[in-house]
Amino acid sequence: MKLAFAVALAALTLARTALADGLTQDDHQYLQTLLGLTPQSAVLAELSPNEQQALHSAIDELKTYPEGQARQVKRYLALVYGRECKRWAIGHPGQNCSPASDAAVEPGKEISDGICASCHLFGTDGQSFHEMANAKDWNSHKVEHALHHTTGMVPVKLTPEMLDQLAAYINSFKGQ
Repeated sequence: MKLAFAVALAALTLARTALADGLTQDDHQYLQTLLGLTPQSAVLAELSPNEQQALHSAIDELKTYPEGQARQVKRYLALVYGRECKRWAIGHPGQNCSPASDAAVEPGKEISDGICASCHLFGTDGQSFHEMANAKDWNSHKVEHALHHTTGMVPVKLTPEMLDQLAAYINSFKGQ
């Protein structure tokens, strides 16, 4: 009887933890595979409980339609990232979004947040940075070429230094 009670209590504790988190282990595994996001990734760590629950629903409800699932999850994350940046900017005047976890790629993240993130951070329109980084190594020449020769890209003019910074940021997604 004591064992049954202990098991029930443990199950209840785990259920509360999963409900409070809003994202399950399966959700985290899916986000790791799709976009290289870990539970420590800023975009996930800064989600409100309601946003976590909505993301869980986006992942869970479309499991039988993987293409739609990925599209919905990417769109939702892009929407939430914009909200997170606005919340961050309120508490940190002069900054648009939370800083990169690696200070070396922060300048590239700032460029991305202003120009690229809405389409490429999660791959809502074009490849995600995760996909791009894992496909090849990026340098300023490759970034500039992509900016000027990719169908559907909005023309963007960056300095050589900015191209290097953006390339470093994109490469930071490699292996994630």
